[in-house]
Amino acid sequence: MLVALDAGHGGSDSGCRSVVDGTFESHYVLQVTKLVEKLLKPHVDVMLTREDDTFVSLRERCRDANARKADLLVSLHTNFATSSAQGYEVFTSRGTTRADKLALKLASRHIETFPAQRNRGIKEANFYMLKHTFMPAALVEFGFFSNIDEVTWLTMDKTKAKLAEAVASGILDFLNISQTDQPALTLEERVARLEDHLRL
Repeated sequence: MLVALDAGHGGSDSGCRSVVDGTFESHYVLQVTKLVEKLLKPHVDVMLTREDDTFVSLRERCRDANARKADLLVSLHTNFATSSAQGYEVFTSRGTTRADKLALKLASRHIETFPAQRNRGIKEANFYMLKHTFMPAALVEFGFFSNIDEVTWLTMDKTKAKLAEAVASGILDFLNISQTDQPALTLEERVARLEDHLRL
């Protein structure tokens, strides 16, 4: 299984900016994406559409995920509005049943982890990353960087860790992989354990 994780924006496209401390969306979602990657790696292969703060076009991101035949893609973002909007939401493209299932698994884990946060629901949209990928894809908006209370909470280290856990759990739920399952050992790991056992 190969999971594609897309940290939104990057480089010259910084996305929105926190009204509290000026944190860029691009920096924030990359941090969370790398936490998700770490949680998933014992169970599945993971590819990132960007690994640092560089600009990668949406076309390139989709092309890379499609070329590597990823089994699913999750794009991570934060939101912004001129009003006092707040809350979590997930987007899928129209008429994609498996993507709807992925969105439901992601939303369920998030709501379970953060029951006090407003749930804005699962919505359909024609976002580029959802329209131009061949695999089930969902786009997550963690909350609003324009809302003082929400962004203060979102940028706490413990919140970022919990967000990553919810995303990773939702992905594994979609893939029917139990987080208690022990990942298969590589040949090198099996040899090392055997040598240790034999005290070689």
